[in-house]
Amino acid sequence: MCEKILLIDGHSILNRAFYGLPDLTSPEGLHTGAVYGFLNILFRVLEEEKPEYLAVAFDRSEPTFRHQKYPEYKGTRKPMPEELKEQLPLLQEMLAAMGITTISLAGYEADDLLGTLAKRSEEKGMDVTVLSGDRDLLQLATDKVLIRIPKTKRNGTEIEDYYAKDVLAQYQVTPKQFIELKALMGDTADNIPGLPGVGEKTATKIIVEYGSV
Repeated sequence: MCEKILLIDGHSILNRAFYGLPDLTSPEGLHTGAVYGFLNILFRVLEEEKPEYLAVAFDRSEPTFRHQKYPEYKGTRKPMPEELKEQLPLLQEMLAAMGITTISLAGYEADDLLGTLAKRSEEKGMDVTVLSGDRDLLQLATDKVLIRIPKTKRNGTEIEDYYAKDVLAQYQVTPKQFIELKALMGDTADNIPGLPGVGEKTATKIIVEYGSV
């Protein structure tokens, strides 16, 4: 049986928990709902996956190589709410107290680190699970790399699972073609323009017909 590594997109899961759960506060007035939701998701996935290795990746505040190539990258994003921002160091402090490795690197996003670790771990023969709310990471899915996308709601958390075959079944494209799909349709969340008038349906039709950009 192969060893397993669980890789978690820290900001993404914290953000999902923040918007999916009621606003909780400590007796001192510190907002704690997102941390509570994050830990609930973490414990559930740990119980389901039972990995030998675990790491949580976080974004950093410095510009990344994407900003150098395209200064408008994420230019339309609203700043993180203060109620969420104050919970980030609390979460990182809790993860450190639990002995969980956290990783970040100036000039890169958590996605880049997750992708690198997923690829290297797969090459070592390990089973890999990536937990993130960002569907861009579906491009990492293979027969050995599972992408898990949680949806946190007031009545609980639902998790969608994607191996390569599941990406194909859901989106009609392979994980590698998912990159091409996003290139055509753009990404409003990251302020990346696609082709004028081309949305997901048209982009999917083009990739299915022609294979690549």
